[in-house]
This record gives sequence, C-alpha cells and structure tokens, in this order.
Amino acid sequence: MIYRNNQDYITAFVEGYICAIIGERMTTAKVSEAELDNAKHLAEKCVEFRIEHSDFSEEEKEAMKKDYKLWAESALQGMKKRLRKSGRLL
Repeated sequence: MIYRNNQDYITAFVEGYICAIIGERMTTAKVSEAELDNAKHLAEKCVEFRIEHSDFSEEEKEAMKKDYKLWAESALQGMKKRLRKSGRLL
C-alpha cells in the first residue's frame, strides 16, 4: 500500500524525470513554433484541470488561472527567443 506521502514523492520524481528528459532534448533538438504552441496548450489544460479539481475557493482558482496563463505565455516567448537565437527554432 502506498501512503499519501509516498505518492507525493513518486509524483514529484516522475514529474522531475519528465522535465529532465524534456530539458535534455531541448538543448540539442530543433523544434517548430507550432510544436511549442501545442505543448503550451497541453500544459495549460493539465494545470487548469488540476486547479479545477483542487480544494481552493472559486476566487483563488480564478486568480491561479490568471497567474498560470501569464506565466505560460511568458515562458513560451522566452523559449522561442532562446531557440531562435541558437538556430534551433524551425
């Protein structure tokens, strides 16, 4: 049986592992703007789902949604800029 703390550790490990793989591929791979836009859209949907199914109040949920959308757009533009400069943006 897995207890709640163990589930948190496992989730954090898996998320960290996935981020490490993505980070490694991002340092060497070429990617298109459309692929980045799709990745951002999918990430937004995942975060939105987690917020909607959280125990926060509706007011807190709305604030979180606004914050993550601003962060996602800022992160996306930063990635595109760096990839463009390095010649890896298709």
